[in-house]
Order: sequence, then C-alpha cells, then structure tokens
Amino acid sequence: MNGLFKHAGLACCLIAALTLPGCKGCAPIKAKTVELLPSAPLKTGTKGTAGLEGACLRAGKVPPSSFAPAANEMLVGFDNFFRKGTPPLPCHDIRVAVFRGGVVFDLSQFDSVASARLRFDVARSVSRSGGETVSSSPPKSHATTLGMATQPFSSAMNFDNEATLPSAPNLDLMVSSQVRSWVDKERPNFGFVVAGPTGLPDKSNLPRNNDAQVTFYRNFRLEVMYNPERNPRAPQ
Repeated sequence: MNGLFKHAGLACCLIAALTLPGCKGCAPIKAKTVELLPSAPLKTGTKGTAGLEGACLRAGKVPPSSFAPAANEMLVGFDNFFRKGTPPLPCHDIRVAVFRGGVVFDLSQFDSVASARLRFDVARSVSRSGGETVSSSPPKSHATTLGMATQPFSSAMNFDNEATLPSAPNLDLMVSSQVRSWVDKERPNFGFVVAGPTGLPDKSNLPRNNDAQVTFYRNFRLEVMYNPERNPRAPQ
C-alpha cells in the first residue's frame, strides 16, 4: 500500500479520538480544521534535451515547447518533438521536455496534526498522438505520481515517497503521514511534487515521436485537522 493512503485508517481513529468524550466526567477534546493555501507560488520544473541526433553536419531546427503554465498554475507531463533525417546519413531533430510541478505549504504554526488532506483541480489538459492534438472535457489528469520533494525545487523536481494519483478532474488525497513527517521535523518541508506520466529523459534512449500529454493544475489547498490544545501557535 502506498505512502499516501496507508495511514487513512489511523487518521480516522485520530479524528474520532479528537471528537469523542474522554474519561467519564472529562470534557471532550475539540478538534479544529483549517485550510491552508500555498506559501509560495506554484513551481514548474522542466527537464529535457533538444538538438541533433545522428550523422549531423548542420545546425539544429528544433522548435521549443509551446506549453507553459499561466499564473497560479503548474504544468505536469511531457512534450516530444522528432523530425527524421534523410538517408543515407540521417541527422534527426529531436526534443524531449518533461514537466513536473511543486507546491509547498507553511506548517510552522503546528506542533502536531491529526490528519491532513491535499486538494487540487485540473484547469485543462492536452494530449497529442499520431499528429492529432485533443483536449478532453472534463479535463483529464495526466500526472500519475505525488511525491515529497527531497530538496528545494529545481528543474528536475526530485522526490521520493511517491504514491499513485487517480485520473480525475478534482483530486482529494489523504496526506496525513507526509504532513506529520514535516511537522514532527523528521524531514525538511520542501513541499509536494506532482509528476508523470513519464520519468525524466534518458539521453541514451530518447523517444522518437511527436507525442505529448500535459495537464495544468490549480487551486491547491491543504486541509489540516489538529487539537488546538497541542498547537498553541495555530488558530484557536
């Protein structure tokens, strides 16, 4: 079972513990929920290569990717370009671009959390295959992975502790264990990374196609449930 969802049952138990009476004659513990917005602008990292491949005696003619996120959006997916060279010594034009997104929330006001869930929406998505470009309605989520960033956001957007993302226009994910690891200082809070459906480019085996699958995401929110008595710096 993946890291995002394996503690869902534990989170439910913790929520129940926060809302049910304790010992006989004791006042019930009150839980509070707040919704956090990203503490910094959404980030899109691009990793790839563009140039020539083969027996090349000329300059490259590779167009840049036409995909870019708007303000308050992140872009996730890939965009390939391939133009076959002419025999007998073909020189190919090739471009591979992989996009990953990052989002970070400020959790410094919390000392402990009972549960957390991450919500975000698909703004639009585009796919291209066999020379045909289509947009889906409702838009499809092409990202396949949610991970925890292992360092400040960069072009590669490196991550670990990945979990599978559903293909849905509105995503709602339990991330209690991830948020606790940040709040408990078990690891630095570099934020979440949204990635897929492909890995980073392998320069020794670049795809020779003109396919693309990209999705633009927005409206990131992190809902945190906690015991106010254990979090004096959080909203009471």
